[in-house]
Amino acid sequence: MAQSRLTRPKKLKQGDAVGIVAPAGPVDPEQLEKGLRVIRGMGFHPVPGENLAARNGFLAGNDADRAQDLMAMFENPEIKGIFCARGGYGVNRILPLLKPKVIQANPKVVVGSSDITLLLLYLMQKCSLIPFHGPMIAGSFGCRPMTLSKTQFRKTLTATAGAGKLSAPHARVLRPGKARGKLTGGCLTLLCRSLRTPYEIQTGGHLLVIEDVNEPAYRIDGMLWQLKTAGKFKNIKGLVVGEMVQCNNGARGGAGLDDVILDALRDASFPILTNCPVGHGNEMWTLPWGVEAAMTTESRLLEIKGTALT
Repeated sequence: MAQSRLTRPKKLKQGDAVGIVAPAGPVDPEQLEKGLRVIRGMGFHPVPGENLAARNGFLAGNDADRAQDLMAMFENPEIKGIFCARGGYGVNRILPLLKPKVIQANPKVVVGSSDITLLLLYLMQKCSLIPFHGPMIAGSFGCRPMTLSKTQFRKTLTATAGAGKLSAPHARVLRPGKARGKLTGGCLTLLCRSLRTPYEIQTGGHLLVIEDVNEPAYRIDGMLWQLKTAGKFKNIKGLVVGEMVQCNNGARGGAGLDDVILDALRDASFPILTNCPVGHGNEMWTLPWGVEAAMTTESRLLEIKGTALT
């Protein structure tokens, strides 16, 4: 999808009301309150969704209520942005209940990650809206210090200039080089879950960002091969891999996760940078999907070139 076809939402301002929703799993009240204090400290006014505290087994309420909470935030003109409380599981169940024409008529900043990956892809590919892969209220700010991430989160969402240069000094270079393309991706498990659905990730010409948590190396291997067999690595420009928290185990023969990645992508030529602050770690970049970016492995930089907000 061409950049010119994507709608840039309006930047957030001091005092803006932001909706807090749980489109997937149930929210821990203590973590939520900690996260809400962080958001208030940034100068935003959080407005909880009607069903934010709901629980239905492993879901934050039933599908219709979770979808309605999200749509209500888009329809409410007083709400300027939408922040997801946490991931977990369940976004795939509400996508058919969303209203793309309403979303297109009311473009807003939307931030989330983990299971929210599927919502971000839906917003970009079905609603032509630039979404943001970034920290969540309870699932990130509510349980980790995220000192650097808080600053970058606020800067990215309140300035039209964008995120600029993002440094990953602890990143590892698996294949050197430079690349440029529009950002897309998310949690590896969810990218695989999108395949052969109406919401399947489109990767051609993109810089692909992947991450995951608590997956043994053999499962990471399986998911990489699934995406590879589906052609999702065929025309990408570069690969940015997150910290893959607690995924570096279970490899056969003592192989590490880097070996697993290189083995799956041994026929590719694009640059690969791993262990970047993306996903479930102590720090997390806020990244605009569908926006032009450049990666440079030598300096371990990801630079946001395009403009995500108006």
